[in-house]
Amino acid sequence: MTRRQGFIRAAALAAALGGAGTAVAEPVFKDGVLQPLPDGFPNRPLTIINVDDPGTRDGIYARSLQEALRSISPVEVLVSDEPAPSFGTFYAVQDIGSREGGNEGYYPIVLTIPGSSADILVEPITEETGLTLDDLNLVIGTERIPYVLIQRKDAPWGKTFAELVAHIKANPGKVKYISHQVGTGNDLAMSWIIQQLDLDVNKVPAPSDPQVGAIVGAGEGDFSLAQADIALNAWQSDKVDVLLVTGDSVPAPWTDDPNVVSATAAGLPPAPFGLFMGFVVPKEVPAERVEWLYTLFKAAAESEVHQKRAGTIPGLTFDIIGPEAAQKVKEDIITFLDPVVRDLGLHIDG
Repeated sequence: MTRRQGFIRAAALAAALGGAGTAVAEPVFKDGVLQPLPDGFPNRPLTIINVDDPGTRDGIYARSLQEALRSISPVEVLVSDEPAPSFGTFYAVQDIGSREGGNEGYYPIVLTIPGSSADILVEPITEETGLTLDDLNLVIGTERIPYVLIQRKDAPWGKTFAELVAHIKANPGKVKYISHQVGTGNDLAMSWIIQQLDLDVNKVPAPSDPQVGAIVGAGEGDFSLAQADIALNAWQSDKVDVLLVTGDSVPAPWTDDPNVVSATAAGLPPAPFGLFMGFVVPKEVPAERVEWLYTLFKAAAESEVHQKRAGTIPGLTFDIIGPEAAQKVKEDIITFLDPVVRDLGLHIDG
């Protein structure tokens, strides 16, 4: 063997050994079913954790994906409804980490950005659990949903956002804003709008999103920034008027309603408000399993079964991103929200 041949053989052997040490198995579909990883994962049912009631936004989302997963998952996919107080996602991550298989990827948790990630800015989560933002190990983001500003039906000041703002300015501290608790995603968004427009309102927290819609719909509150599904249900029941949708466009069924404007058309600065729905697992879950879960949920989110959601929730748009991009969304939104929360006096650091 020549000296040159020896160098070539040595280089080839080094490359082979290096590749063997760093190679990560790519998820593979066979006959439409995602195959388990070489280490056997998953070899038992996967359980989607919903930290809310079954019929809520997150519960319906979980079941839509569960249905889509029936034909593509190699194992059964279950949904476990484990209602928790608001700010419960971090506590769910901590709890899942203590379960058998929790740090192995068997319990993906439904998550919304910014809601779940922003919790750490307003609640003593790190102090109570030891968890930080890094412990939210995002698997996937699947779809975005805007917030919708609703007001009580046939309010005397008119049916436009401009008229509501003018009425608030003329009656400082008297117009009743019904918030979903204090410091949740939609409350931070509405509080930011109030701050941007220099408004003075009477803020009255409600325990849940459905109660927000019910209170405004009953005329016991003047306005709120609601989840899109809550706003749609109240509007379809003819209990509220819709004035504004966060983002730069107005979705159906209000596209042709001149009384409904986008946040951009209302003159508000650009802001990443709304919901980005997806899944999170403990940070201890191995990267190759996170990637496998991403591949599984991506296929489900792209399915015809799940895509039907776009016709039932105003403004829903599919934006499917993987772990790295989802982590960046989480970090970018927190960077935006941190000074907002501080200016509102809601920051956990005071």
